[in-house]
Amino acid sequence: MRCALFELFDHQATILAKTRKAWDEGHQNVLLRADTGIGKTVMLSDEVRRRGNLPSCTFAHRQELVGQLSLSLARQGVQHNVIAPEKVVRAISANHVRKVGRSFFVPNAPAAVAGVDTLIRRPVTAWDRSVRLWTADEAHHVLRANKWGTATERFTHPQCQGLGPTATPQRADGHGLGRHASGLFDVMVEGPPMRWAIDNGYLTPYRIVLPETDLAKIDIGDVSAGGDWSSQKLRDASVKSRIVGNVVEEYRKRAAGMLTVVFATDVDTAEEMAANFRAAGVPASSITGEMHDSARWQVIEDFEARRLQVLVAVDIISEGFDLPAVECAIFCRPTMSLALYMQQFGRALRVMAGKLEALIIDMAGNFKNFGPPDRPRQWTLDGADRKSGTRNYVEPTYTCSSDSCAQPYEKWRTECPHCGALPPPPADRSSPMVVAGDLVELDPATLAAMLGDVGRAEMSAAEFAQDLHARRVPLIGHSRQLSHHLAKQAAREPLRAAMELWGGARLADGLNDREMQKLFFHRFGVDVITARTLPVAETESLTIKIYEEFANADAAL
Repeated sequence: MRCALFELFDHQATILAKTRKAWDEGHQNVLLRADTGIGKTVMLSDEVRRRGNLPSCTFAHRQELVGQLSLSLARQGVQHNVIAPEKVVRAISANHVRKVGRSFFVPNAPAAVAGVDTLIRRPVTAWDRSVRLWTADEAHHVLRANKWGTATERFTHPQCQGLGPTATPQRADGHGLGRHASGLFDVMVEGPPMRWAIDNGYLTPYRIVLPETDLAKIDIGDVSAGGDWSSQKLRDASVKSRIVGNVVEEYRKRAAGMLTVVFATDVDTAEEMAANFRAAGVPASSITGEMHDSARWQVIEDFEARRLQVLVAVDIISEGFDLPAVECAIFCRPTMSLALYMQQFGRALRVMAGKLEALIIDMAGNFKNFGPPDRPRQWTLDGADRKSGTRNYVEPTYTCSSDSCAQPYEKWRTECPHCGALPPPPADRSSPMVVAGDLVELDPATLAAMLGDVGRAEMSAAEFAQDLHARRVPLIGHSRQLSHHLAKQAAREPLRAAMELWGGARLADGLNDREMQKLFFHRFGVDVITARTLPVAETESLTIKIYEEFANADAAL
């Protein structure tokens, strides 16, 4: 029995083919990086199904994720054991019956789905030693020295292979997932990017608004060793802010009637928020890991049935949680974890009939830290020093000054593309730095001086010699200065060609001259006029950066 809904799409078949090729090439453990909506759980389940009676173990760290993995195997007709507390096993088996008509839970089946905590507490058995495939859902957790690594040590068959699906291989603590770093994976296989998934209908388009809130401005302090703020620091920040009241106001203003998940900092704050929603006439409930399993499942069922409009969650409806009914997500939990940000954003992007757009309301300032979830990123299995600033570049943005819009847009734009409102005027107009490369905004005297520098930089040899005479430079220095002048001009010729190529591409993208100038400044840190007067070393460095951007753009296609 296999539900036709879960037949592999072409992109899923391609990803799995790459994964199997990596195994064939001798890579024991493969990390499969694919965004929300690409179908990681489906691909994982298909690999288990394909292996038939070969023992396998798929494990996750939350009961909801264990249930989703088990249901995915059931939908593919795979009988399997569930290694979890008895009450969880009963709930999962009952869910099979509701969703696919029968239970696929078989205690002695070769395939198993497990909660990682339950798994590592059990004695190692002959079944553990015979496992030929382990799969760790949300594999960015898997390090040699933590409980996920401990779980994999149980599987000692010499031909055992590992598969780790995740959307975000980058950890907040800087640990790398590669075997050469802190993890277990030998190679990474990547699926198509999130923008492709949105454009091809696998994810819902989104709109994000950034209302001004005091929570986003509070100094929370240093992050913990794990790379994010502690629960206590987040709770303290929430108490200092007006976020508990503001979130209800923002919901009623921008998302009234939409099924919404609010991501809160802690249990007390979540319960306060849920109470405030109810007091305002909005059916709402908090949902936390402290709730009894049956109560948590009931809350989710009520939400899907629209008996609840708002769920206020604390670190439970983020990772891998598949709830397409979510129409809006509100961020009230600041984070320094890209993985958490991407996971929470993704909860609203699941496709559902009649859902044309997901609304994201970021009241915590996370968007300004990480940028759009679908922008291109460079992923690696290497470790990184989280203090070294090695994160992917985030395009600077404005937030629209119109409160009714409040949407972010790139700083190189000359007006809000959503409503036409103008960005804030520059603080002064005395240098390219304060006008962010927009030369139209410069005061006339500054612009004239800069153009004068360009004129001198572009003098012919004869003009430069006449200028030396006019400035009464001693004749003994003329030859050396002229030589330096011509060397600079020679270095600037490749730069000129690179800038013309870059500018032409931006104009072809639909940018006007001012937008092109501003974008150049944000990308390369220098305005288009000063770039024509740089010393040789800086000129050559800028030329390389421009061509590297073209190369990176081609590689992303």
